Amino acid sequence: MARPPKFDRDEALGCAMKVFWEKGFDGASISDLTAAMGISPPSLYAAFGDKQSLFDAAVDLYEQDAVLSPALKAATARDVAEQIFSRAVDLYTRPAHPRGCMVIADPTLQDRRRSGKDAIVRRLQRAKRTGDLPADSDPRALADYLDLVLRGMSSKARDGATRAQLRAAADVALAAWPAPTRNLAD
Repeated sequence: MARPPKFDRDEALGCAMKVFWEKGFDGASISDLTAAMGISPPSLYAAFGDKQSLFDAAVDLYEQDAVLSPALKAATARDVAEQIFSRAVDLYTRPAHPRGCMVIADPTLQDRRRSGKDAIVRRLQRAKRTGDLPADSDPRALADYLDLVLRGMSSKARDGATRAQLRAAADVALAAWPAPTRNLAD
């Protein structure tokens, strides 16, 4: 009996990620996923378990190149905001990917969105403690602000906004960012 051809698990996962990104967890059928991945349903189940496990792996893959993780390591709170917006402009408009943000778009990912926002709050609280944000600033409100702008950028990208349009919106959002309390070079 001939063995079925092997498939590249990472490549298949990348294909599944694009289907989930475009259609969401609930909208993506097993037949959508197997067609995109170039495998049969039994191969999908053997390699990834069930649809939920495949989705979780796809979201983990997405988040490796997503907006927040690298940006939160920036030196200043303003740099964090700039990197978040710059990465969003790039990611949300890449020609080889669906438009917008996978995590923002899928209603089943509320916990991941909350976790991301909590990470922003912690980073901005640290910035406030070090004088990188004014003493009267509200890290939660600033995190909400970043979150709202990102959600708007994602939605606009899904509706066809260009990279230049998103960049212009990001620049306006950055103009409202609070100045540091002290010169951080001191």
